[in-house]
Amino acid sequence: MGFRRLLDRILRPLQSESESGIALFMVISSTALLTILVTEFVYVAQMNARIADDGLDQIKAHYLAKNGLKLSLLRLKAYQNVKGVMGGLAGGGASAAGAVPKGLIEKIWSFPFIYPIPSLPGMNLTDREALDKFQKTSTLEGNYVATIESDSNKTNLNMILAPFVASPSPSPSGSTPPAPGITASPSPSPSPFDPTQARQALKETFERILQNKKETDPDFGDEYRGFNLDDLMDQIYAWADRSYAIRNLAGRESVPPKQAPFYSLNELHMVHMMDDTLFDLFAPALTASKTSGINVNTMKDTVLRALINPISEEESKAFFKYRDDPQEDHLFKTEADFWNYAQGAFALFRGDQAEVARYKGNLANRNIFIITDEENFKIVVKATVGSATKTWEVWVTTLKPPNANTQGGVGQSGQANQQASGSQTAISGLPGAPGIPPAGNLLNQLINTSTGLQITFMRLL
Repeated sequence: MGFRRLLDRILRPLQSESESGIALFMVISSTALLTILVTEFVYVAQMNARIADDGLDQIKAHYLAKNGLKLSLLRLKAYQNVKGVMGGLAGGGASAAGAVPKGLIEKIWSFPFIYPIPSLPGMNLTDREALDKFQKTSTLEGNYVATIESDSNKTNLNMILAPFVASPSPSPSGSTPPAPGITASPSPSPSPFDPTQARQALKETFERILQNKKETDPDFGDEYRGFNLDDLMDQIYAWADRSYAIRNLAGRESVPPKQAPFYSLNELHMVHMMDDTLFDLFAPALTASKTSGINVNTMKDTVLRALINPISEEESKAFFKYRDDPQEDHLFKTEADFWNYAQGAFALFRGDQAEVARYKGNLANRNIFIITDEENFKIVVKATVGSATKTWEVWVTTLKPPNANTQGGVGQSGQANQQASGSQTAISGLPGAPGIPPAGNLLNQLINTSTGLQITFMRLL
């Protein structure tokens, strides 16, 4: 009995210390668990707030880009109206070219627009204060850059398909008289579509670009000495034309041919044998949209060399020095102006009117025409709000006014309305972003042929 009491006295303090240790462990564990839960709740709340802010920025960027698009369409409409006024002056006997330089008219659409509008050199203090006040009261957040590019200064990649064949507009009135020794003659009419001839014409464009590059870049020539252009063109034909029977490399493509028109030049990356070097070489001279012809007032060196072949480097430099003279307006007013210059400046024609006529006929047989007024545009708007960025790419064609040129018994406006209707159908199925109407509904708001502008294709990136 005495031994038992002694044992209890020894073990009782040990039991109390053991119970105290368990309680301390439970308290520490609970505190750690609560800390983890609170941290998780705070993180989730912060992420939800950030996602909500990002979503709001995405919507703001979308409508900011839409604002840039509408302003760009307004600029194109202003350009179209000014051209109409100048054409009326020329038709009435006045010299439109002398009234307003063509280069100045082109700046209506070619000059990039930036928002917020930066202070320009020469602005006085009053103008700057008015500009700052406007931007503060505009309630527009973020910034955007809207550029309008010429799309007629390139070769149409879809020219091998009948619906994409060039359809040149009638020459404007008040054209410049031909140079001495050149007899005025109507421009060649489009030839009946021949797919074989169209493929050959596209191949010749690629061939000239490739040959010019080899001649000016020896390293490139060595690297692509054994390159077979026929195999590449075979793949391009098969990609765009479902009626074309592929001849070479059948079944060896990493991506099967789409068998539909090119909607974007980026599709060339998926064509077998088209590497990045070749894409960077060919892309600046190509477009995927239908055009009325090649605009000689906006084309680059690559397109000039493909259009007039052969041409020396000195002749090319002289052409652009003459056309882009900052002191005088040397932009070509009519197609005749360009051929007048070409006859005397390019050795290919040897100053011979018959050579010029022959060359023009060859171009017409390939459905390649010269234009001097831009009708096809590509609008690119990049809007940024916070961390959200939206890029819109829109292709626009200017149409004839309803009362203009009703030759052939069918009004141009009726044809334009039919084209616009087809374009709406083709792109009305584009999906919209969450919370944003589908592209078809948006286009129904933007496309209105009565305004003289037709959106033929658009991409929202």
